[in-house]
Amino acid sequence: MTKVKSNNLLTPAQAAKDLGISVATLRKYSLIVERTTENSKYFERNSQNNRLYTQKNIEDFREMVKLSHGPKMTLETSAMQIYPTSEVKKDKTEDGQQEAKVKELQVTVAKLESENKKRELTIKELQDELNDAQKAKEELQVELDTLKQQAEEKVQSKDSSNSGNDNEEIKERVNEKVNNDKKGHWWNKFMG
Repeated sequence: MTKVKSNNLLTPAQAAKDLGISVATLRKYSLIVERTTENSKYFERNSQNNRLYTQKNIEDFREMVKLSHGPKMTLETSAMQIYPTSEVKKDKTEDGQQEAKVKELQVTVAKLESENKKRELTIKELQDELNDAQKAKEELQVELDTLKQQAEEKVQSKDSSNSGNDNEEIKERVNEKVNNDKKGHWWNKFMG
């Protein structure tokens, strides 16, 4: 124990307490790190083969947990970003992550294209409806103009037929007057 304290190494219980987690969770984190680094002796061990942790290990665990809360991240993927791995494995992981990002972007692009097509169809439908409405308006305007013209013609024909009737009426009155004049004045009836 004096050796542990003198080298600033923490026991699993001390490291777990410092992180605010259980010893079992610390063990889980440690296993993830050892798998990621492909090094089962990544952490120092005591004579009973228990893992011992440095302050740097504690900071790396905190960072790993923090990264794992990001979108589409796990403890394993965040460990790959923090801990050294063999270059081949690292390249494969990066390629896999890039492929996943590319696929995700392709899905997003496909969705956006689909939404854009729907909007274009909606715009075309609205334009067609607008064109139909304009045609209907023009047809109604033509019909209205025709009705106005017919009404004006009827008014003119009534005026001309009324003027003809008025002319006949005037003629009849004139004839009556003339006939009345031939009879003479009213006193001629008594005088004559």
